[in-house]
Amino acid sequence: MIDNETVYLLENTSKTWETSNSFLLPNRAMNFGDGLFESMVFENGKIRFPERHLERLFKGMDLLGLSKETISLKGIDALLKRDFPVGKHRVRWNVFRGGAGLYAPASSDSYQTLQVKNFRPLPKIKQTAYITKNIRVFPTLWSNCKTLNALTYILANKERKELEMDEVVLLDHRGFVSEAGSSNIFWKIGEEIFTPALSSSCIAGVGRSLIIDSLEEIGIQVQQGLFLPEHLVNASTVWVSNAMGISYLGTVNERKYSTEPLSFLEQVFN
Repeated sequence: MIDNETVYLLENTSKTWETSNSFLLPNRAMNFGDGLFESMVFENGKIRFPERHLERLFKGMDLLGLSKETISLKGIDALLKRDFPVGKHRVRWNVFRGGAGLYAPASSDSYQTLQVKNFRPLPKIKQTAYITKNIRVFPTLWSNCKTLNALTYILANKERKELEMDEVVLLDHRGFVSEAGSSNIFWKIGEEIFTPALSSSCIAGVGRSLIIDSLEEIGIQVQQGLFLPEHLVNASTVWVSNAMGISYLGTVNERKYSTEPLSFLEQVFN
């Protein structure tokens, strides 16, 4: 079943937000993946974790040399309050470079689109996961950003579906655990919590930063580092997370893990 999705082209004219059903095609998002995106939750009249989304987006925009002049979550909040006054929604915010040109950009202007559909929570448990041998994550200047070029994750999840698995775990080019198919990964050994460092070329996830900060506030230090897959064998619990929430993994490469909810985690996204 395909969810109904509302799509907006946002134009900031004299600080007044407008919507349009027309798109400038072709554009640099389609031709070159010259842009970024944020997947967000709109709930109770506002975007959840707005500062974290803006911080990550701005870092990517600075890297790509995109103008931030028209970037405003307040404007997006107002638009969504108008058109979606009730309910919980998943919002994809695309920000891409305007202008034409070939590889060398002719502009730093930013265009924006919103894609809005009903929110579907992540499955609480993903029973079957595996570590792919075919898809690796490689280091780039933009490794930690959510860019419009997502071929690594497309191919990883294509393979996952073909294998009829619930989750895929990716290693970096050296063989260290990096991330999951659309999420960051964490695990618990004894009383310690572990997650790959950003130097593993994983996405700097909003859910990832939220979990790390929330646990540190209650005195639980998250160990960030470079870990071989063998490190997961010693874990009692493994979970993946993004801005949508948390899923516990029942198995990774047929090694079984506890899927009992961890009380300190259950509060993070509430």
